[in-house]
Amino acid sequence: MSEDKKLLVVFGATGIQGGSVARAILADPVASKQFNIRAITRDPSKQAAKTLAQHGAELVKADLEDKDSLRLALKDAYAVFAVTNFWETFDAAAEIRQGMNVADIAKLDVKHLIWSSLPGISRVTNHKLTGVVHFDSKARVDDYIRQLSIPHTIITLAIYATFFFEILTPLPTTPPSYVLAFPEPTSAQTKVPIIDPTADLGKFVKGILLNPGKSLGQNFNVAGKEYTFEDIIAIATGTGIDISFQQVDKETFKAGMAAKGFPDVVCEGVSQAAQYIQDYGYFGGAGFEESHKVLLEPLSTLEDTLRNSAVLSQLKNQK
Repeated sequence: MSEDKKLLVVFGATGIQGGSVARAILADPVASKQFNIRAITRDPSKQAAKTLAQHGAELVKADLEDKDSLRLALKDAYAVFAVTNFWETFDAAAEIRQGMNVADIAKLDVKHLIWSSLPGISRVTNHKLTGVVHFDSKARVDDYIRQLSIPHTIITLAIYATFFFEILTPLPTTPPSYVLAFPEPTSAQTKVPIIDPTADLGKFVKGILLNPGKSLGQNFNVAGKEYTFEDIIAIATGTGIDISFQQVDKETFKAGMAAKGFPDVVCEGVSQAAQYIQDYGYFGGAGFEESHKVLLEPLSTLEDTLRNSAVLSQLKNQK
C-alpha cells in the first residue's frame, strides 16, 4: 500500500455495489494513483475477496453490527463507500442501525462518506405509502448523516436493470416464454429509471471521489437511463427472450412474488413501490441528469447489461 495515497474504504466489497466501486478505482490509471482500496468483507476467504487482493486491495474483515470492527476498518480512511444489504436480513431496523454505526465511526475522521441510498417513499408520499421499508430505512440514514454534519455525498440509486428479469413468470411454452407481471396502477407505459450496478455504479462513485468540489454535500439520483416497461421488453426480445407485460391486481402480484420465495415485507414493499413509481415518479418527480456530470466515461446500455446478465442466460437456456 502506497503511503502517499488516500485510503478509500469500500463496504460490501465482494457484493454487487462495493465490488463495482472497488474494481472501478483499481482498474483506473488516474484513480488508482490517488487511492488505495481497503475492501471490507465478513469473509476474506471468498473468491471475490481474493480477486480484489490480487488486484491490489487490502482485505479487512469487519461487520456492520460491530462498532469495534468498524473502528479498525475505518482507521486512517480519507473516504468511505458504505452500503447495507436489506436482502440478507429483510430487517429494516437492522439496516438503519448498520448505516448509523458506519456514520458514527465516519464522523470521527472521514473526509468523504459516500452513502448508497434509495428514495424515502414515506416522506415523498406524505406517509400515504409506508410499506416500502427497505427504501425508507436507507433514507433514514441519509437524515442521520446530515444531522452529524459528516462531509458526504448521498447517492440515491435507480432500480437494478436485472430486477425485472428476476421476477418473470415462465409460461409452459416451447420455446420458453415469460410474463412480466407488475401490479396496478402500473402499465406498459410506466417509466422506470434503471442502473446496471455491476458495470456502472463504480463509474459514478469514481467521478464523485475525483470531483469532491462538485460532489461534497450533494445528493445525486443515480440512473443510467429511463425506460418504459414496453421499451425494456422490446430490448429483451431483441436479445432473443420472449416476454410480454401483464398488469395484475396487487394481491395476484404479491402471491406471485411469495411463490418465488420472497417474504411478505418484500411482496408488500414492491407492490407499494410500483404504486409510488406510477403516481409520483421513482425519484419523486426529480431527474437524474445531474449525476451524469461527474462521469468520466460512458455507461453501459441496457443491451450490454442483458447480454452480460447471468439471469438472462439462464432464461435462454431453460428449455
